[in-house]
Amino acid sequence: MTKLTKEERLLSEGSETVKRANKKSAKQLGVALKSAVGFPDAICLANELEEDVRAQLWQLLECNMRDLYVNSSMGWNPLEKQHEFFHPLARFVLVSPVNNPDEIVGFSTFRFEHEAEEDILYCYELQISPLHQRTGLGRFLMNALRVIGRRMKMEKIMLTVLDKNIAANRFYSRIGFQLDECSPTYKDPEDESDDSTEVVDVDYQILSKLVS
Repeated sequence: MTKLTKEERLLSEGSETVKRANKKSAKQLGVALKSAVGFPDAICLANELEEDVRAQLWQLLECNMRDLYVNSSMGWNPLEKQHEFFHPLARFVLVSPVNNPDEIVGFSTFRFEHEAEEDILYCYELQISPLHQRTGLGRFLMNALRVIGRRMKMEKIMLTVLDKNIAANRFYSRIGFQLDECSPTYKDPEDESDDSTEVVDVDYQILSKLVS
């Protein structure tokens, strides 16, 4: 396994719960998804992905997200993105049609992390091919993450979404995600002392949802 940075080690080993989750094999994680219907699904660790699958995943990510990243503060750096995308601690939930199991039509990428004293399942990517969007696959994949998160005793699912990704923002709102306390624009509605009028200049939000 690639050597982790100090920051990555703190995220992946910050609690015993997260450490245990990160030691689970793909087969062990897949047990939580056995009841899924409609599409066969698979869960893989990044270092278990076949080259043709890696190519499909990257192509789908680039197709859906490149322009959004280019026009954001994050920018688009393929080498940096590939390092994050295929990180040794990344897990992939893959969805293929019943009649074409070699084609990837949707996937989610996640990691188990300990951040701000919480054990979380961080969803790094949720991507559906253009021909299969608005068919329920996004909801299916997020439910799969919820099931895995609950089984691994995580507290919540977190993710980052760009402001310009209007469709994604609407989708996450519909399925119950809210602005997380660690998001740059979050303001505690019960904190009367927070009367700051400072404008936070960011073009993304951090959302979360409890897994229970």
